[in-house]
Amino acid sequence: MQVQQLADATTRKSDRISISISLQISCTDLAGEHFSEIVQTVNVSRNGCCLLTKRSLAPGQKMHLLRTGSGEEMIGRVVGQTGICSEGNLYGIEVLNAGDEFWGIRFPKQKELEEATARVLLKCTACNNCEETALNEVDLSVFQISHRLTRKCKTCSRNTVWEQVADKVGPEGARNLSHDAGHKPDKRKHRRVKMKTVACVGPPGPREDIVEVENISRGGICFCSSRTYREDTWVQIAAPYTPGAANIFVAGRIVRSRKKSDALTEYGVEYVKSQE
Repeated sequence: MQVQQLADATTRKSDRISISISLQISCTDLAGEHFSEIVQTVNVSRNGCCLLTKRSLAPGQKMHLLRTGSGEEMIGRVVGQTGICSEGNLYGIEVLNAGDEFWGIRFPKQKELEEATARVLLKCTACNNCEETALNEVDLSVFQISHRLTRKCKTCSRNTVWEQVADKVGPEGARNLSHDAGHKPDKRKHRRVKMKTVACVGPPGPREDIVEVENISRGGICFCSSRTYREDTWVQIAAPYTPGAANIFVAGRIVRSRKKSDALTEYGVEYVKSQE
């Protein structure tokens, strides 16, 4: 899917989960024609989604949303167009009065996110309950090796095995930190964890940048890339990143850069706190 991404807001109420969920949308397009069609989300968050449709929609208009296969219904509002691709138009949709059950995903509270080193979308293998899971340093190290965790499932009321969710579900399948010549005292509030893994600087698709992670902490991440990112620019980054999975992209800002070789630059990213 070749995507031309338009300007995106830098402030966000929650993390994006790159997952394809089938929705039936009903509303009126720009030509004044009422329509109802099945579409797929590109990503979802606690308060909305980005979806793909061949129709042209007007910012501010309301639409009826039905998550196929579940019967969950909600009213959405078109925030604006976020991109164009060969399959149609991408629109950001705010879900009004969103409940915890609409996406079939439990989202963590703000305090859980602030205490997390990383986030992954996991599914209980016993009951298929899905949760955006906030991982601490120990959880993350275990997950990176085994790609699964044993944790308490509120639905099963017992400890079960949890695995990462595939990127398709449904019935079918901060401030700038100055530095001097690349060297500065470590003023981070959170301890860094050295980790050899990969991350994705998004959005996912043909322009995604798969990068090597140097270290990660509750406050941000350090990665190496052959691409050039200017300091004080905003990025969306998923770490850890698993191809084909429902990866969670977190908003952050490039706060430092240091040339490691002719081909690679090391970048420091400070996460931007989500807002409830």
